[in-house]
Formats: sequence, structure tokens, C-alpha cells
Amino acid sequence: MTEPFSPIRVFAAGSLRHALPAIIEAFNDETGLAASLSLGPAGLLRERIEAGEPFDLFASANMAHPHRLAATGVAEAPTCFAHNRLCVIARAELGLTEANFLSVLANPSLRIGTSTPGDDPAGDYAFEMLDRVEAERPGLGLKQRARQLVGGRNTPPLPPNRGSGWAVTEGLVDLMVSYWSNARLSADDPAFSIVAVPPALAPAIDYGVALAAGAGEGPRRLLGFLLSDRGRSILIATGFQPASRDRGLR
Repeated sequence: MTEPFSPIRVFAAGSLRHALPAIIEAFNDETGLAASLSLGPAGLLRERIEAGEPFDLFASANMAHPHRLAATGVAEAPTCFAHNRLCVIARAELGLTEANFLSVLANPSLRIGTSTPGDDPAGDYAFEMLDRVEAERPGLGLKQRARQLVGGRNTPPLPPNRGSGWAVTEGLVDLMVSYWSNARLSADDPAFSIVAVPPALAPAIDYGVALAAGAGEGPRRLLGFLLSDRGRSILIATGFQPASRDRGLR
């Protein structure tokens, strides 16, 4: 249990790197309580918790990881607190649109970048989308072509101060599958076309948060702040859709 004045230990998915610091800062301003933040691929953060690393609150880019911790008694039952969208960042000259989305991805010469499935929910969502494309256009071998560039235990860290389109800019891939919360930061860059994955191909992206079993008052207050109107407004400002309050607990 967290001592009254110990920093609240927060583990959070890397895609929350703009939202969580702002939420923690606003929470500190309101309550005087401090929090330490560890960001990374949610699957790898879950493994650290399972290995015994102490935490107070875990914010994941999916519901599966916090549910797994709850099932083993390490965490309390999770709450869905936000949703994200999947999009593709492409070289502008490809002319990618929602209307030609399938045709462009079907081009066998194009290089596709993703995060790492298993380690990072962003990779799981990307591969789910590629499976749906494959169902529409069988035989493309999209997952075999995909380059897993980020979010894995063996991938290099994201270059500092670089957005989601860095791999396109560096010429490593022609298009990169990304969360909207990250891609939105490159929306005004003329080098890119940023297109939301069409609804029929888009996976549902639910973010879950769970307290450590036996969490004290401080972490519970931080969770309440995350779910409050102020926390929700910060999520909206950083590209997320807050979960409906009547559907938050799952």
C-alpha cells in the first residue's frame, strides 16, 4: 500500500505519453500528490508487474493486460477509460484515401510498418486490421510484409522528438500503422497523408486502467481524477475519446 506522501507509481502505455503527464500535472496541482510515470509497451509493462515490480496504477492500451493482472489477483478489476482510433500515415505522393485504402495496401511493392504484436497492443490492433484487409483481398501476405519497427523488446527506442511518421520520413517504410492520438501531431505535415482505417476494417481500441490490489487512497484519488471531467477533457485534447461513463466498468 502506498504511504501517504510516496509518489504514486504509474505504469502506462507509451501512446499515453502526451495525456498522462498532463493529467498527472493537473492532479498534482489539485491535490498536491505526486506520481512517478513509467511509459512503455503495455505488454512489456504487464510482464514487469508479473515479475514483481511494484506499481499503484496501470493504464494499458487494451483491456486484456489489466484483466490478466486482475485474474491473478495482482490488480483490481479494470475500468475502460478511453478509446483510440487506428490510422495509416503514408507518403503523400501515394495519394492514400479511405476510398482507395484497400487498393493501396494491396500494392505488393509498398512497405508497411507496424508496432510489435504481443509486446505492444498497437501491433495487435495493426495485425487485426491487416487480417481484415486480407479477408477482403486474400493472398496479399500483409502480415508477412509488415516491418515491426517499434514497441518490441528487441526494437530500438523511438528516436527522440520524432512523431509517428518518422519511419516514413527515414524511408524505412512507405506507410505506418499508428494510433490517431500519435498521428494527429503530424496532421499538418505536407509530407504525409493520414487516413483513418475504414470502419469495416478498424478494430475497437479500448484502453483499460487498473489499481494494484490493496492500493491506497492516493492511487484511488488519481484514478478518480482520470475518470473525472477534468481528466476526460485532457484525454480529448490529446486525441482520445473518453469511455462512456455507463460503459466504463468492464
